[in-house]
Amino acid sequence: MSHLTFSRTFSWAMLLAVHCFWSPVASSADWPHWQGPNRNAISQEQGLLQAWPENGPPVAWRVNGLGGGDSAPAVVAGKLFGMSNRDGQEIVWARSEADGKEIWATKLGAAVEQNVPQSKEGPACTPTVDGERLYVIGVGGRVAALNAQDGKLVWERSLTKDFGGVLPMWSYRESPLVDGDLVICTPGGPETLIVALNKLTGETVWKSQVPAASGQPATEGPRRPATDAAGGQNRTEQPAPRGTANRPAGNGGAPQITGTKDSALFLAEHYGMTAFSHKVPNGKYLAKLHFAETFSGITGPGGRVFSFDVEGQEFKDFDIWLKADGPNKAYIESVSVEVTDGKLDISFTPKTNSPAIKAIEIIPQAPDAKEADTIRIKAGQATPFTDSDGHVWMAEQGFVGGQTSPGFFNFGGGAPGGRGGRPGGFGGFGGARSGAAYSSAIPIDFEGQRQYVQLTSSSLIGVAAKDGKRLWQYDRAANRMGINCSTPIFQDGLVFAASAYGNGGGAVKLVKQAGGEIKAEEVYFSTNMQNHHGGMIVVDGALFGANGGNEGGFLTCMDFQTGDVLWRDRNAPKGALLMADGRLYLRAENGEMLLIEPSREKLIVHGRFQQPDRSSAPAWAHPIIAIGKLYIRDQDVLYCYNVARE
Repeated sequence: MSHLTFSRTFSWAMLLAVHCFWSPVASSADWPHWQGPNRNAISQEQGLLQAWPENGPPVAWRVNGLGGGDSAPAVVAGKLFGMSNRDGQEIVWARSEADGKEIWATKLGAAVEQNVPQSKEGPACTPTVDGERLYVIGVGGRVAALNAQDGKLVWERSLTKDFGGVLPMWSYRESPLVDGDLVICTPGGPETLIVALNKLTGETVWKSQVPAASGQPATEGPRRPATDAAGGQNRTEQPAPRGTANRPAGNGGAPQITGTKDSALFLAEHYGMTAFSHKVPNGKYLAKLHFAETFSGITGPGGRVFSFDVEGQEFKDFDIWLKADGPNKAYIESVSVEVTDGKLDISFTPKTNSPAIKAIEIIPQAPDAKEADTIRIKAGQATPFTDSDGHVWMAEQGFVGGQTSPGFFNFGGGAPGGRGGRPGGFGGFGGARSGAAYSSAIPIDFEGQRQYVQLTSSSLIGVAAKDGKRLWQYDRAANRMGINCSTPIFQDGLVFAASAYGNGGGAVKLVKQAGGEIKAEEVYFSTNMQNHHGGMIVVDGALFGANGGNEGGFLTCMDFQTGDVLWRDRNAPKGALLMADGRLYLRAENGEMLLIEPSREKLIVHGRFQQPDRSSAPAWAHPIIAIGKLYIRDQDVLYCYNVARE
């Protein structure tokens, strides 16, 4: 055998070995964990389509049967890894990158029941693949390590049972960070805000406690003119004032609602609804609609304006702030109506922000009516509520559309009339407020020190990688609701984080003091980047991300160093972002996919398409790019599109 023949034979043997035995080593084109190779939503891949055909790129394959959830997959060495709820179980699965066929599925335990209307279909964690293992966090706080080849469970811990973690309102949505020998996750408990586990054994390495109150509502950085591209003129940013208007009284209690002896009746709410209906016998009734403006994002008259119609009686341009003469004040609108079709109907029409209501009473006006005939419904509450007079209000029902909210932001402690036994939440609703939000940590290096940066329910913080010691804290990026979802960014000397619900985004510069401590100095704060959960990306000094919360929103481009708005465009609706080969991929909440050329000047779209057979759930699973393929998950369905250039 010649040397050339031997070389060819050896090469073919090696190729066969690669195909026959799974290699756990990730390539630069893989997507091994949340937000890709560098945890910044940027793929390293090249050679991708720079424009799409009219109907989008070709579908390579699609599979059904994943189960529910918003978990975007990880892709490593020819396998896709994800999470779902399926047949009442929370599972981790592996599928073939070539055709989507399931390779294995491992049950972690019974699916955790969700008591909120949004994103209750299943887990949202993207597995982290590290060598021969992968790591996941379930919605109830299960942290598990599995063999990537066959799905066998290696070890498991519980964020709640083992670390006293407090379940957030929407449960745990974090994707674990594996850094060196550590697995980093966020229990959110009073003694363990963040924990580091040994990735081989699951043993606790260190715990980091909840940060102490900073004593200042925020670092008051410079206010600078920001270009409002939509309006074509400069204006001075005025973020919602912290510590005023709707801020809870005292050190963390729920706000006291004036004008009522039952403050708790005016806390939880239903908002964004289009209608309400409840079956009643025909006859005359007095309908009492209970309102109070408790949302911190509304800071004055005109902030929330809507119309409603009660059985044909219309109330136009209704402003809770004006009616109640300020925030945290009870206001009751009483309407005499006659029902002739067996149900009392109310319709709601938004004008500025969403309609919102706290409770509804339906009182019969017949001469022989009894107290027991009165119908009382507590909006936004999952369990019955008893007021100070002993009247029982039914858990919320009858609303069409919209969402529920506690209607305030609480820094801890209980609120009377809260959701009995409901763990976590916004705080004050059934127990201690969770220190965990819904963000995933990133590793950074600063002044020769490794640290982990996480956006918690109340602060953006940095902790030392070696022992979990808190190094610095910045409160302003976190909203009062504690619903902080987007992953922080560390780039070009700045740490940036943002949240929605009337808040915005802030950039800080880390400065090492003479004594060795680290200070986070605010560079700017902007209400023009209220990023909800779609993430943000920095490209050539420009920050791209959706500005908007539950009410919607659209893509905004800002100068990353100054916070100045460069442009914003409604033709790119609110959604999740990734970047690959010089293009931004935007997955809108309505399911539309857009291919965008990053530009500081304007929105430049090079293609858009709608996936077939869209579910009714918002498209919250982030898109990913790996090995020339674009993956889109829509709950039970996974699509694979070929986006590689020929």
